[in-house]
Amino acid sequence: MACSAGANEEIAAYFDQCAVNGEMLDFPPNELKKLNIFIDMWDIERNSRILEPGCGAGRLTAELARSIGGDSEIYACDLSPEMLRVARDRNLPPVVIFERRSALDIPRPAAWFDLVVCLNVFPHFCEPEEVLGEFARVLKSGGVLWINHFEGSESLNHFHRNISPEVSGHMLPDPGRMRRMLYESGFDVKLFEDSPEHYIVKASRL
Repeated sequence: MACSAGANEEIAAYFDQCAVNGEMLDFPPNELKKLNIFIDMWDIERNSRILEPGCGAGRLTAELARSIGGDSEIYACDLSPEMLRVARDRNLPPVVIFERRSALDIPRPAAWFDLVVCLNVFPHFCEPEEVLGEFARVLKSGGVLWINHFEGSESLNHFHRNISPEVSGHMLPDPGRMRRMLYESGFDVKLFEDSPEHYIVKASRL
């Protein structure tokens, strides 16, 4: 699926409605427990520059902002105006920047970020190879990309197939394709776990 303007607007409209319905605005207790494990794994340093594509309502952004200092930056972007409205209403510190923007076009120079965090968002990138290429461009050499979900690919893909036509084709790639895309984009896969409990990929920028 190509990321045409129409496709992006369709995705934005779907998540706009989720925001209006009060969905995905905060983490329920069972997800918060897993999130805390993820955050420990991410090992965020105080003065990091972090890219959070597909930030939604800023629920993760708020948690990330607690881990960094005043010389840091969190650039959080999303396609959904309604999700971003909720995110901005959180009144997070000035180091947090929210913008409506595709992950294909990050307005930062090469080798800018220390960390890219994709939580519960990777299947919604309709051009994953190009998105990974953009992540590789803006990450420093040795910088880390994390792709995390609170469930494994089998249950997540089943959920997307059945929840709504707008996201029915939004799938996590099979392990072989994911590894190949990462390698071809300039990443070295350090960790790959796909279990019923979670999906975790850690990849370092070469």
